[in-house]
Amino acid sequence: MCGFAALFQTGRRFPPELLSGIEADLYHRGPDSGGIVSESSIALVFRRLAILDPHDAADQPMSDPEGRYTLVFNGEIYNFLELRKTLEAQGVTFRTNGDTEVLLHGYRLWGTSVLDRLEGMYAFVIVDRQEQKVLAARDPFGIKPLYIAKTPTLVAFASEMRPLQRLVGTTPDPIALSELLTFGFAAGRLSNLKNIDRVPGGIAISFSLSDVVTSEQRFCDPLATLEPDESLTEKSVQEMVLEELEKSVRTHSQSDVGYTAQLSGGVDSSLIVALSASATNEKLMTFGVNLGDYKYDEREYRNQVIDRYQVDHHEVRLTGTDFAAAIPRAVHHMEGPTPHSGCVMLMLLCDRIREHSKVVLTGEGADEMFGGYMRYGLWRQLARQGRLASLVPEKMWRLLQRYRELQRYSRRDAAIFGSVQHDFLSMWQLFPELIPEDGWRHVMASRFRDFRDRLFAVDQSTYLESLLIRQDKMAMAASVEARVPFTHLPLARMLNRIPHRIRVPGRRSTKPVLKRVAEPYLPRDLIYRRKVGLVLPLVEWTADEQGLGRFLECLTASDCRLAQYTSLADLRTVVDAFRLGRRAGLPSLPHLVNVELWLRSLPGSTSLPLH
Repeated sequence: MCGFAALFQTGRRFPPELLSGIEADLYHRGPDSGGIVSESSIALVFRRLAILDPHDAADQPMSDPEGRYTLVFNGEIYNFLELRKTLEAQGVTFRTNGDTEVLLHGYRLWGTSVLDRLEGMYAFVIVDRQEQKVLAARDPFGIKPLYIAKTPTLVAFASEMRPLQRLVGTTPDPIALSELLTFGFAAGRLSNLKNIDRVPGGIAISFSLSDVVTSEQRFCDPLATLEPDESLTEKSVQEMVLEELEKSVRTHSQSDVGYTAQLSGGVDSSLIVALSASATNEKLMTFGVNLGDYKYDEREYRNQVIDRYQVDHHEVRLTGTDFAAAIPRAVHHMEGPTPHSGCVMLMLLCDRIREHSKVVLTGEGADEMFGGYMRYGLWRQLARQGRLASLVPEKMWRLLQRYRELQRYSRRDAAIFGSVQHDFLSMWQLFPELIPEDGWRHVMASRFRDFRDRLFAVDQSTYLESLLIRQDKMAMAASVEARVPFTHLPLARMLNRIPHRIRVPGRRSTKPVLKRVAEPYLPRDLIYRRKVGLVLPLVEWTADEQGLGRFLECLTASDCRLAQYTSLADLRTVVDAFRLGRRAGLPSLPHLVNVELWLRSLPGSTSLPLH
């Protein structure tokens, strides 16, 4: 895993001080080596985290022997050995043993059709000097980040936004901010900032160096695989899932520098550990977060996995004070508010992992692929609430305050808003100008009629990406590559064919297929207990002046950034009520602190220490 920036402007030679600044921005993504290509109209900046073929010959930017093509590439191509054999059969000679050169020669021989052959996580930009053309692409699920900034004369890509901020003026995007306040994550092309877009997963962008006019091509649409096959049986499904999951774990374990695994104690990470430990003769190293006596700490279940598979386990202790001290750094690396409370935990966990390894396997994606959230177990109830709410006249809701839970879905798609855990109606009362309009989530959900398909569409196209970006940026803050075996296109294609009656039957049942697959590998009480996830006592920590509460003053100070979007007096009223213990009907204070810290981290704002 690495980081890059690629800048294109006809006839311009980008100044060395700009390129060195960009390299510094990306250093944490690749401390092993770096490289810069600078010539008329083109600048490529690269930092490498060496994992496959860690020798100097595999450094980037990488060019073919004739110097026609040059590539910068972030990620891993898991089927690169298979592609290499195909290329060798067509006469290609390789000088390295990794996946970068396979991608380079794959494009040289097959052009853009190479995208149809790739299995992995990736973002790349490749320059063809002879044709004066550029191609950029991002993997179908958006596991690896890729951002773009454009002006009439400039096109620039980067693995993170900070390099692009050096090229174009940016301010907070109100459209993105409305989604951040409600959903915690701005979906689709929204990057959080004006003048910078996120390239959607499965999109390729091409243009000519002569005019930098871009065109887009969707080369892969994972949602197009949502076509349940009613002929499949439970037995055949379990057999296919286990086979594909074992393949995925095996391919995700490819590394010339070893690998480790995250272990929370939930079924997802525990099964990854079980399959990984079973497939190797070496002792697997695992890492987990210890929350002490907090009731949601999963230490009891981690220990069951540790004992069964005799892994070399390490734990990182996390307190409210630790969390508060680290959140400014997490916000800095997220380049936005942390979309999930687990971000800080993951970053601190990867700090420890980096002392032992550059690679960690994680369980991200299992819930979105198998239907692991309670909204899948209660999909009938959720769909019914959405239908009932649509029948109530808008003016009646103020008379029906006891039905506030139902009001959440008034004129809103329950398949979209069912994932929002905080009281977003209170948030909207505080920020009436920042109520999100129909956006990417709506576009994805509206492609399907079946309620369960809409749930999967929203989760696989938006909620999953928020988890993947979190995993990438929190791991890369510590210079660690995070791999996600559950988020693998061959596995997803098979899972999206499973009939709903098997995959998401409802009746409070969540991810039944994965649980049955896990039975030979894990204790039943671990598998069939209630899902916990990365739940933290954020309200309690926000009430603690030594914890997150230290940042409440940011919401009441005269320089409060959120006050630009609401009344400072109203913000102070909300904070005062929270401090007095009157929590009902308030917007989420931990979330408001999170967003405020991001706004303060932007250039020109009052800075906060990163450590």
